[in-house]
Amino acid sequence: MGEILVAYDGSETAKKAVDHALNLMKPEDKLVVITVVPSATIKEFADIEPEVSLFRARESLNELLSELERKGIVAEGVLREGDIADEILKMGFERDCDLMVVGHKGISKIGRFQLGSVADKVARYANRPVLIVR
Repeated sequence: MGEILVAYDGSETAKKAVDHALNLMKPEDKLVVITVVPSATIKEFADIEPEVSLFRARESLNELLSELERKGIVAEGVLREGDIADEILKMGFERDCDLMVVGHKGISKIGRFQLGSVADKVARYANRPVLIVR
């Protein structure tokens, strides 16, 4: 396949998305895991300090990468800040990924903000295949 981009926010749906991506991978494929911290300029996230969100996101991403490494899976982790769907779409374009995998809904702001709209936006605007995991 080539390169698979999977969106990860620590939610159960995101974990399922990672599992699906791993099941689709061939030995020569590369896994890229992106975690996006919503910008504080987005109304729903204005009351969370950016440093706290970035710290938690980095911690969650690093835990996943360590778990994958223990299983013998080499993956690259990318942490970005901004509009979640836009950053996933940009990364897919920049890396020319062969597949983008996103959860149907996830968590952000510790469970308060559902990301179903993120999956919808990624599916609508991606110029490559998108797998939405439930």
